[in-house]
Amino acid sequence: MLSFLWPGLGQAYTGHRGQALLFTLPVLGAAAWAVHSFQGSLKLVAARFLDPKIAFIALVLVIFLGLWRFLAVTAAFRQGDGRLHARAGERFALGLLLVAIVATHAGGAFYLWSTYSMDTRIFSGDPSDPVEPGMAPVSGSRITIMLAGLDEYSTRSESLYDSIMVVSFDRTTKRVAMVSVPRDTAGFPYYFGGTSKIKINALPTYVRNGWVKSPDQPVTTLIKEVSFLVGIDINYYAVMDLASFSRMIDLVGGIDINVASAINDPSYDWLDGSPYGFKMAAGMRHMNGRTALAYVRSRHGSGNNDWQRASRQQQLLVALEQKMASPEMLFKLPQLTDAAGSLVHTNFPAGQVADMVSEADSIPADGYDRVVLGPPYSVSGTSSIAYTSCLKLDKVAALSVKLFGSDSKYSGKKQPATC
Repeated sequence: MLSFLWPGLGQAYTGHRGQALLFTLPVLGAAAWAVHSFQGSLKLVAARFLDPKIAFIALVLVIFLGLWRFLAVTAAFRQGDGRLHARAGERFALGLLLVAIVATHAGGAFYLWSTYSMDTRIFSGDPSDPVEPGMAPVSGSRITIMLAGLDEYSTRSESLYDSIMVVSFDRTTKRVAMVSVPRDTAGFPYYFGGTSKIKINALPTYVRNGWVKSPDQPVTTLIKEVSFLVGIDINYYAVMDLASFSRMIDLVGGIDINVASAINDPSYDWLDGSPYGFKMAAGMRHMNGRTALAYVRSRHGSGNNDWQRASRQQQLLVALEQKMASPEMLFKLPQLTDAAGSLVHTNFPAGQVADMVSEADSIPADGYDRVVLGPPYSVSGTSSIAYTSCLKLDKVAALSVKLFGSDSKYSGKKQPATC
């Protein structure tokens, strides 16, 4: 029992001090590493496990310590009173301790393997649509990420980036700016010259098929174009698959959202063969994955549009983050990590996630600026590609300078209105 509690204690009790030291030192080393690596809040500790290197080291240590405890307990048993070894009760007690060691360490190894597997899938970029190296390096105190929601289903012949959001964090001012670019944005100038005749959500598809001649790869083109329009260097990107997003919400047991205004979208396509149409009354609503996906995809009907949808997407991301951070989610970790591995692909450095979480904890409640580039930053209209939204770049430029200061590409430049 003593060696079960801490390898080497049983040997020390029986007077085998050399063996006691042998069994104790590796455990002390592992404990010292854990104390050094996992200081801070529970959220910060969890963030450190998002680094594949940390998750792998922890996995190896859990397996090693399990074997080490197994050896320490069996060695201590042999060093005990030999007359007791034949007793059924003694052997039964030994068996219970060994089973407990195997069960706890196998369970821990399973959780850590799930985490490591998730990490290697998330922090590898989008394998189906790689981004070229050469994105803007981090400089100064600002880190900017582009989040893109991929609306890709088997019923569609193209991949549409229907959610495009720029998230920029200034580590000096402790402020976060969230700027959503409507999916229907069209008629915008290309960063490589010329003017778009398509919607921005289809830009990667058009580049991939050669219908738009870009000097860069498809997703790289989207990133650089959004950077050009919003007026801020983008350092990293993350692509989220909306179908996996729905599964994630179901796994956390659904989420509660305060719906600001009623939704009645008779043309909403559920993409699963269900009749068209989506309705939701205003007020606090509990949503499962299917309903939440409709909440962030719907954009038609009275009082509903692409700008309101972009605002709802920001709202839902915050609600999901809060739900996933709750303690009860620990028991669903293997399922959540499996879903998360399919949900997100990013080129953000895994080793910097914990630092970002630590800094994010210092952001005040009023430290968020959430903007959707709808009116007055754009005007709506129709064209040969149906409903469109055209950015007023003079107003976007003024907003960019207001949010990003001297970091804005528009800083010190006069930008003519596009629409």
